[in-house]
Amino acid sequence: MRSLREVLKVCADGGTAAVSVSGEPGIGKTRLLQEACKTGQELGFRILTGGATELEREIPYSVLVDALDQPLGALPDRQLRALGAKNLAELGRFLPSLRTWAAPLSAATWIERQQCHHSVRMTLQYLAEQQPVVLVLDDVHWADHASLEIIAHLLRSGVPRCALLLAHRTAQLPEVHAAALNRAAYEGILTSLGLGPLSLTETAQLLGGQVRGQELAELHHDCGGNPFYVRELAWARGGPHDAVDDRAGGGDSGRVPAVVQGALDQEIRALSSRSRRLLYAAAVAGEPFDLGLAVLIAGLAEDEIAATADELVATQLVQETKTFGRLSFRHPLIRRAVYERSGYGWRRAAHRRAAQVLTARGADLSLRAHHIEHSSDIGDPAAVAVLAEAGAAAAARAPVTAVRWFRAALRLLPADAATEQRLTLVMALSEVLNACGRLRESRDVLRAVVELASSAAPADHARMLVMLAATEQGLGNTTEGQRLLTAALMLAPPDSVEAASYKLELAKSHMVLGAWDRAVAILAELKTTARSRADRRLHFLATAASAYLATTQLNPRLDDGLSDLDESARTLDTLTDCDVAPGLLGGLADVVYADVCFERWTVGVEHADRGIQLCRSTGRGQHVVDLIHLKAVALLVQGSLERALAEAENAVETALVLDHPPMVAMTEATRCWALSLLGHTRQALTVGARSVNIAAQVPRGVSSWHASLSYGAALIENGQYEHGREQITTVGGYREFGEILPTSLPYWLRWLVEAEVELGRLDRAAQVVEHLEVIAETAPMMRMRIGDARYARSRLLLARGEVNDAAVSARVAVAAYEKSGTLVEAARSRLLLGRILSGIGDFATAERELGAALSVATHCGAATLVERVRRVLDELEVEPGRSRQPCPAVSVFADLTSRQREIVNRVVLGKTNRQISTELHVSEKTVEAHLSRLFTRLGVASRTELAARAVADRARRGT
Repeated sequence: MRSLREVLKVCADGGTAAVSVSGEPGIGKTRLLQEACKTGQELGFRILTGGATELEREIPYSVLVDALDQPLGALPDRQLRALGAKNLAELGRFLPSLRTWAAPLSAATWIERQQCHHSVRMTLQYLAEQQPVVLVLDDVHWADHASLEIIAHLLRSGVPRCALLLAHRTAQLPEVHAAALNRAAYEGILTSLGLGPLSLTETAQLLGGQVRGQELAELHHDCGGNPFYVRELAWARGGPHDAVDDRAGGGDSGRVPAVVQGALDQEIRALSSRSRRLLYAAAVAGEPFDLGLAVLIAGLAEDEIAATADELVATQLVQETKTFGRLSFRHPLIRRAVYERSGYGWRRAAHRRAAQVLTARGADLSLRAHHIEHSSDIGDPAAVAVLAEAGAAAAARAPVTAVRWFRAALRLLPADAATEQRLTLVMALSEVLNACGRLRESRDVLRAVVELASSAAPADHARMLVMLAATEQGLGNTTEGQRLLTAALMLAPPDSVEAASYKLELAKSHMVLGAWDRAVAILAELKTTARSRADRRLHFLATAASAYLATTQLNPRLDDGLSDLDESARTLDTLTDCDVAPGLLGGLADVVYADVCFERWTVGVEHADRGIQLCRSTGRGQHVVDLIHLKAVALLVQGSLERALAEAENAVETALVLDHPPMVAMTEATRCWALSLLGHTRQALTVGARSVNIAAQVPRGVSSWHASLSYGAALIENGQYEHGREQITTVGGYREFGEILPTSLPYWLRWLVEAEVELGRLDRAAQVVEHLEVIAETAPMMRMRIGDARYARSRLLLARGEVNDAAVSARVAVAAYEKSGTLVEAARSRLLLGRILSGIGDFATAERELGAALSVATHCGAATLVERVRRVLDELEVEPGRSRQPCPAVSVFADLTSRQREIVNRVVLGKTNRQISTELHVSEKTVEAHLSRLFTRLGVASRTELAARAVADRARRGT
């Protein structure tokens, strides 16, 4: 209890904390949480309590509904509106009291459930701003998966002035629950408290000192010091039932010991037949249960209700709650015992009556489905329809629950059910299994009906084969995926978009296996077909895939890839959103990847935003993580570090919801990268280590290297050169160069050169520099890669004492980075150049370069770089005998018109042409015309380069 008091004091002072209380059934977890709540009330906390139940594990968000529904429903409209319309709409989808605020789910993607998670966190944050909050969630081992996702989100993103208290059974958490709590405990976010049995003295105190001597010793021995068992057995033996709290034992159950079961049987047998029937009905109705529903299930007459309810409450088997009309069992163990005692046949009939009552009330589909699943017969078409509808309703936000409903619907299908109906349910089940990351189960489900699909329409058969192929490839079985794609291709009409999409997937699988020529041949065939048929959609898919494929190689195809990217981007601009979604979203993702690889950062962000919006509006979420992640990378390299971090965190949350470890590793790695540049070193290293650990546990893929390279760079930035070098060269795969996409390597190799130089291994550094220069020479259109190569060469030359050549190389690096629009790296190169120039006595130029570096790094929020530049400037200030006056700077922007300066200022802020036109009240064509003239006048080729030049110019002039 002392630990919980300390946690509450931390939160009262503005902190955030989470505690997990574990122990065997009946050990006192709930009692401890109740005491914490009392202490919280004394300290002025708002108390929110909820608990999972054993028999309703499949109902989405049930734990959160229990905790939040009544408190939020009691808030006045004024306070509810303060939560924001978007948050209210999300909450209204699962909280009955806020249902009138809910917006239609529309086509929300099944992997963006974090919108709901975010709304819960923002709601708690709003409440905590008014008054500190204790959120107690009991029996977490029974929590439904949707609730668990929110718990995991709250652990990752704690709410100030909010204490999260959890309770669960010792060592019996489901694997996914345990993983979430273990990760939080490992990172120091969650404090774990374990409860053990009572001592003999504590047992005596629990019983109020009314049981003594041998009787006490026997009771303690028989019950193993378990408070709940002690209480129940003492009561059965005629002991002091009221000597302890009614819920002294805690809040979860296990197998009811025979001695306790016997004690409960005595209480139940003592009831009248009507009260016993109501008790059985209550066990079916839920926990806590609606008395009105239990009465209807029990079939009590109107004049029997009051007396029967009074009798039942008087036994203390059930007790009143704070909510009018709702009662709860004395302990979950009692509910379980009553439920099992009622008998199989009676239970089925009771569930059937419950389903009928809830249907008449218009209750939530999941509540109805729960009872229908337990009461329906095989071949009941109405039951199948409700279960399928419940599965579809749960798929977007609670896919684990949807799995249960689709499986139940399939079980109730008669043997002679229509093939189309069975296949529809199987494909729906497969999709939600994929959404949960349960690829093996999805594969097994699809394999079981492949033969059945052969009798279906060719399009349906092909779709099932493609789904199975995607699942096999997700499991690393690329060859089997190719076989299935080839079979699907045989079923699709030759000139259809479906056939084209299957060929594209086939080409990408060839790429994964290293069969470049086959992939290129397929794409060339598709481009030829598209041109001959003047098919814009097919042409777009083929050129987009070709551009993507080209970025993975170092050969003349890079030039072809750039042409393909230009062509696909032009086509994309002519396609409406209805043209693109959903069939061409994969092509749009390919374009964004190529945009980022070919350093078209701003356009890449615009394309990513369009793709993300289309995924959300159409419900096709399979590309969302990639698009958000690519947007984060594009923002990161441009120097928009805070925005990049926000997008990276969004990508991590989405990948976690998807339960896709490779994507989690990739997005966490980019988060590490952003945190490192922002100067959040400790957090960056923690996140980086986690991404490496996750990546090590999954099969290697085309992005497996990203975790170790990002972590290695963060280590090197922090001065841990040997460890960082090891990450890049060994774990990151540099020694196995063929596994890493070459155009992705230069940035990370530059960090490797840094480590080798600092460790005095100049020969090894020279080898890496030569490798880096080969890549840069093969990709002259990729200016950032040229900057990486020239920076690395300058670093090596400086270490060798060739300072003049080092200065020349550093200047080339600055120019290349500025041309690519990578502001932070341009500033880093200026820092290197400033150090070199100060070393040869050119202090004035050195100060100018360092001043520009400081200004840009500060503008971008690159805290670590800012600190290093300031350190060098401080060292220069103590150098005697030199002028500290900066050289006058002439601005190339000085003669621009006021309108042109307004446009340049907005380009620097990353605004699109449409946004600029809206703010300046001119047409997009006018903005485009101004930009075209600016490009010509200033000698730049893109918006990104224009922004980089503008920021650098301001830095030189100190504005």
